[in-house]
Amino acid sequence: MKGKFTSKFKTVLSATIASLALSASLVVNAAPVYKVSKGGDTVYIGGTIHLLTDKDYPLQPEFEEAYMASDEIYFETDIGVINDPAFGMKAMPYLAYTDGSNLKAGLKPETFSKLDTYMQSKGLPIQQFMPLNPTGVMLTLTVMEYQAQGFTAKGVDEHFYTRSVSDSKTIGWFEEPDEQLAIIGAMGGDDPDLLIEYTLIELAKGTEAIGELHDSWRLGDMQRLSAVGLGSFEGFEEMYDVMIKNRNDKWMTEIKPMFGDEGTELILVGALHLPGPDGVLTQLEALGYKVEKLSE
Repeated sequence: MKGKFTSKFKTVLSATIASLALSASLVVNAAPVYKVSKGGDTVYIGGTIHLLTDKDYPLQPEFEEAYMASDEIYFETDIGVINDPAFGMKAMPYLAYTDGSNLKAGLKPETFSKLDTYMQSKGLPIQQFMPLNPTGVMLTLTVMEYQAQGFTAKGVDEHFYTRSVSDSKTIGWFEEPDEQLAIIGAMGGDDPDLLIEYTLIELAKGTEAIGELHDSWRLGDMQRLSAVGLGSFEGFEEMYDVMIKNRNDKWMTEIKPMFGDEGTELILVGALHLPGPDGVLTQLEALGYKVEKLSE
């Protein structure tokens, strides 16, 4: 059982941690890749998705343009570390019970009942999920749903991480892997039922919602992506702060010094970190930076 869940955790971590998921120029039919400039300095910022389909490759040419123009590539975290099986083992306490408890004991009866009903509708024995805590259930079910819809290819982040290593480009990241584990642990705050409630609401939206998010990303329709993606946090403000706002604010303290230093950076982070009032692009634009969307 431990080996089975360790393997599943590695898949979940690889797909989700790198996410932990757009206001400037709202040009449609171009990838979510932006050239941000101030004076004579330029930083490229690309919005990514951490799970893709085989049909998404080759990626939109704007990603390639920004990559070739940059000599430093920044990701959310150290992808090499989180892909190491040893890190998957380290993450287990954040995704599974380690004190002898189980999922049923950790949830309110009504929450567990709703989850069980969903599991039955999908033909998933809930007993197999008993070792997982609500965070582990949330991430596992979400990744499973994406995989069932053909999202089995590596995401933009991992694609360019592999290339950056091969091309000997300078690689950096905004959050240490241990920081991302802390973020995962804080997603539900003090209410473990909150994560299950959020997950069931999102899963109930089904194929259409996942397709809309994916299509919005491919087309670079950031207004639509923002409405669908960030809109999912309505009623879950604490989760939004942990997953989006607080991280954006921290990253901004590291992005601003990139202007005026040597080299040209390409920042690749989850697309939902770019839009909205707390988005990275919104904050940069408000500070007077020029934000332009790349297009073919």
